[in-house]
Amino acid sequence: MKKLLIVGAIILGSIGFSTSALAAISEQQAKDIVKKEAPNGQITKFKLDRENGRMVYEIEVMDGNIERDYEIDAETGAIVKLEQEQKNHGNNNSVNNPKISYDKAKEIALKNSKNGKFKEIELKHKNGVLVYDVEIAEGFADREFLIDANTGEILKNKKDF
Repeated sequence: MKKLLIVGAIILGSIGFSTSALAAISEQQAKDIVKKEAPNGQITKFKLDRENGRMVYEIEVMDGNIERDYEIDAETGAIVKLEQEQKNHGNNNSVNNPKISYDKAKEIALKNSKNGKFKEIELKHKNGVLVYDVEIAEGFADREFLIDANTGEILKNKKDF
């Protein structure tokens, strides 16, 4: 019985590393590719995911009132998909100019996590407040942080099993 448990732990443990091990392009390189395409854009969503059997970075950027959704091949760095949509938010200025950066919100979440690994971040309005919704993997569970995009205050810290 002990051998079965050890094998199961090894298999489950290796699953956590499978997504990042398949990404030849780093998170920073994927962000740089998008910044080259939309230099004035604000990253509002970032996620490494499997799409049609390959690993891709899904990145959403707000550039003025244009939302661009990119899929970047995590192996080659090629932009495999780009969708653009006109957005007319009444409060659009705050979406483009949060006082806390994407990287700072990610840092706050990781600092308040227990050995967590970054999964996903999205900038959005929640109850009239501009927030970063940050998802961190902590072993077998995920932790979700809502961080005020203007103050850096953690508004929500919830563990999902």
